Amino acid sequence: MKELRQLWDSLPDRLPFLAALAAWCALFHFVGNSTFGYVNSPSMFGWLTGWYQLKSTGESGDELAPFVPFLVLALLYLKREDLTAVPKRPWTPALLLVIAGLLMHALGFVGQQVRISVAGFVLGTWGLMGLFWGFQWMRATLFPWFLLVFAIPVAAYTDGLTFHLRLLSTQVSVFICNSLLGLDLLRLGTTVFHQPANGTAGFQFDVAAACSGMRSASVVLLLALVYGFINFRSPWRRMLVIGSSVPFALIGNVIRLVVVFVVGEAFGEEAGKMIETKFGFITYLGALAGLFSLGWLLREPHPPGGPPAPEVPPEPEPEPSVA
Repeated sequence: MKELRQLWDSLPDRLPFLAALAAWCALFHFVGNSTFGYVNSPSMFGWLTGWYQLKSTGESGDELAPFVPFLVLALLYLKREDLTAVPKRPWTPALLLVIAGLLMHALGFVGQQVRISVAGFVLGTWGLMGLFWGFQWMRATLFPWFLLVFAIPVAAYTDGLTFHLRLLSTQVSVFICNSLLGLDLLRLGTTVFHQPANGTAGFQFDVAAACSGMRSASVVLLLALVYGFINFRSPWRRMLVIGSSVPFALIGNVIRLVVVFVVGEAFGEEAGKMIETKFGFITYLGALAGLFSLGWLLREPHPPGGPPAPEVPPEPEPEPSVA
């Protein structure tokens, strides 16, 4: 609490900033939502809350969205000492970001696209902080603040991508099972068949949207962002870790589907479905194992000369002997 108090005391123009932030939030609360199809509320925050409560959010990765603001607060808390030391002074050019946020909200409100308004709120709030506390503050908070884009629900716009991920995962999984494991699977789109023969049980599985890998890809991407920026300083290492998150998530999803098909072939369709529903963590284990292994390979070297050697107190000189 002492460090948080020091951070708070280091912020200039606190009351004017709080007044501007309250007015900014009031705008999005009272005139934030022009579509009432899902949530009957004029508030952007009410629209977000209602969307998070939809059962369909758990099929695309949106189930993590409500927790992203808490993750951002946690990262800002970890940076509290750096933020306290940042020079803070008003920076007028940040007003352009506030105006851009207002324009985005106007576009989202007229076009009934609340997600654009949410993005405008995030951008404009960052601009408000820069307006009162300066460019250095904006630079220091850029990464954690813009993780808030993961709080925007995107399930309604991922159907096409989800289908292609389902198809790719299914094709790769069936290829591995047939070519490497000797199974005799038939694939029709995203549906996989195995006819019972020679004592095998047989099954029919449809790789549904929830099994496309979109959910695991969004989760692993978010974790890769946090992991990369906390553990690395060089931009190329960060970008490589972040860029590898989606391939690793897809690999983890393929591993899970292969396990499902092998179990289904050996013990029947119900056993395969049990693996599919109860052991979804296999996807995350495979993806995170790959991500952390890459992070270990990319670990940054110590500065030249290595860490300073511990100081060894000098040995006391022997007292002269008296003859």
